[in-house]
Amino acid sequence: MIEGHQRFRIPDHSGNNHIIAEINWDESDPEVAKCRLIKFKLPDGTRSIVKRDDLNQILFAIGDKESQMSLIPQELQAVHWRKTILGVKATKDIKKGEMVNFPIEISFPCTNVAKKIIGAKNFSKEVKREQAKEKFTK
Repeated sequence: MIEGHQRFRIPDHSGNNHIIAEINWDESDPEVAKCRLIKFKLPDGTRSIVKRDDLNQILFAIGDKESQMSLIPQELQAVHWRKTILGVKATKDIKKGEMVNFPIEISFPCTNVAKKIIGAKNFSKEVKREQAKEKFTK
């Protein structure tokens, strides 16, 4: 995010008129100081203040697929899913000593799984063990 007062010149399609966009023009106002409002000055001298969120919505609505993807904050991360059964031994309310089992799925970032496998002393045995576990859980 831009800090401090900034002015941008947006060229008109014809090249004759330019629109001036200002952000952070009044740093004492918290709405203005955090780039939440944008002041536009049109060639005829009129000024208009637009919320950043409204401008983002318009840009998102008129954008193509690639433009829309660039406006959405994203983080792609490969994950490794592990299916297992969690067993809990009851001490009250059910029957003492009775096991209650819950099937669960846990996701791990692949970087953690890769570190575990690559850091192993005997790499090939560790990989085979991981593959066998994956076949068993499927």
